Amino acid sequence: MNFRKKFILVVIVFGLLTVAWISMDFKSQEVPFISVSDLVNHKEMFRQDRFRLGGNVQEGTIHYSDDKLTVDFLLKQGDSIVPVEHTSAAIPDLFKDGAQVIVEGSYKEGIFYADNLMTKCASRYEEESKYTSVSETN
Repeated sequence: MNFRKKFILVVIVFGLLTVAWISMDFKSQEVPFISVSDLVNHKEMFRQDRFRLGGNVQEGTIHYSDDKLTVDFLLKQGDSIVPVEHTSAAIPDLFKDGAQVIVEGSYKEGIFYADNLMTKCASRYEEESKYTSVSETN
């Protein structure tokens, strides 16, 4: 085999190994989404893992720390409720009582410790449904 063919073979193998390594790294960063009821009913399964929860902020349960960097609230989905503690300098503007949120973090000793808090923009979805209903009537 001449030098050119060996070089091409090395480049191809290196490329395939790089793609495999990158895809394995992305898979390790995937965060599963579970329901609040699954967490409440199967707490022992989720003690060490990182995951996401979604639901509504229960009315009247938002409490900020004195420095406003930590917020505690109850996340409700159906009849299931879990306490959440979120620590971050960035709390979304749309975060309020009744807001639909997704939190990402881990569950320890009966509390979900979130390091990521995302809110769903209700007005955006109301606008989309308004346009959907108008187009359905035509």
